Amino acid sequence: MCVRTCVCLCLCVCLLGYFHQTAADDHEQCPVALLQRDSFVELRSQGSKLQVPHVASPQTWGTTFFSTDPEASANYFVRYFKAVRVPLPGCSAPRAAVKLTTAEAENGLPLYQMLVFVNDVSQSVGAWNATQAVSEAAALILNSFGKGQPLYTPWIDNHNGYQFLALNGGTIFNLELALADGMPMMAYVEGFGEILRLYIPGTLWTIQVADNFPNELMKRVMHTFGEQNPDACRVEGESSMDRTGWAKSTWMAADPAVAAKFMIEVLGAVQILGDYRWPPVANCTAAQWVLFPEIMFEVHFVLSQEWQLDGFSIEEQVQAMDGTQALESGQFATSMYNSLVLSVPSLDVYVPRLQAQSVPYMLMRINPKEYALFMIIPENAITVQLRSQHLSVETPVAQGMCTQDFGNLTF
Repeated sequence: MCVRTCVCLCLCVCLLGYFHQTAADDHEQCPVALLQRDSFVELRSQGSKLQVPHVASPQTWGTTFFSTDPEASANYFVRYFKAVRVPLPGCSAPRAAVKLTTAEAENGLPLYQMLVFVNDVSQSVGAWNATQAVSEAAALILNSFGKGQPLYTPWIDNHNGYQFLALNGGTIFNLELALADGMPMMAYVEGFGEILRLYIPGTLWTIQVADNFPNELMKRVMHTFGEQNPDACRVEGESSMDRTGWAKSTWMAADPAVAAKFMIEVLGAVQILGDYRWPPVANCTAAQWVLFPEIMFEVHFVLSQEWQLDGFSIEEQVQAMDGTQALESGQFATSMYNSLVLSVPSLDVYVPRLQAQSVPYMLMRINPKEYALFMIIPENAITVQLRSQHLSVETPVAQGMCTQDFGNLTF
């Protein structure tokens, strides 16, 4: 654990140093070398090589979800987390949004994540039924909680990962209230601490929480919900998850390698060695991990092949959800409401990258001040949207949808 943390900290220091010093100075002072070559920065650590594009890193904004009950999804965060409801512009489709406190930055400035829940089945394309999918996924997820069998389902791989530290004398997840309310959860020991997994009502999504909970409280949790760690094939990788708050976005993936390659080539992430073997090993979870070094935010693509039980197929689920054909015809698929939202200074870099790879995309003028660029990671049905106020390249711009107009939700 120490080695992983040190490497990650060195990487942070070197990256910060790179932007304030010369590359030569960084190379002399850091065990993780930074070598500038044309349009990228090369990082070397323990024989590995990472390439960091010079384009400014995307910043985390939040996550959007298809929800069968947006009010319940949003109120879940208000009741159990440090989250507040925020208003959205009028729209015929039911929507709800919260601003979630995820960390406390230096100088006491809070950090937030926006969570938007949408119930809109008018965008249904193909045979995939979003409402039915949520019902089936929720049953599988909740059945695995609280010493249930089987221990896991690949749907749990769809999750936001949080590392919550004490804020203002308390934690931002009210575990004691959750226990009093009888909230179902998964709890197990991983490394030197406990991991909690929670289900977001009405969605295909879960939450992974690591926090500084009181020992007595965790004893109660482990007694009631504690189970065997489902990650039997986990190994030591390069990640130390040093980012406090919203530290990662994880996705169920049919082809993690394709997803990671997309994030690197289109969005400028770098690959890191994950905690699962690659190439895939029989009866073991396989994964590919990427990192946005400037913001220390990770995105994980997971293939939990050993938990494909009772006819469940990750590949079939992904194929059913895939909105690529809809995107190619200029339509917005319901599955695209499940998206990772990043903000960028300009979309000018990303549109040509998508065009160069012949990846379909949808660019919307959401309101007079904002654009949204939607893309689906090939072969994985994973939607990423980039939000920006700047666009100068020539490309078709579609009319905005009210379900995607979040008004002035800024930090």
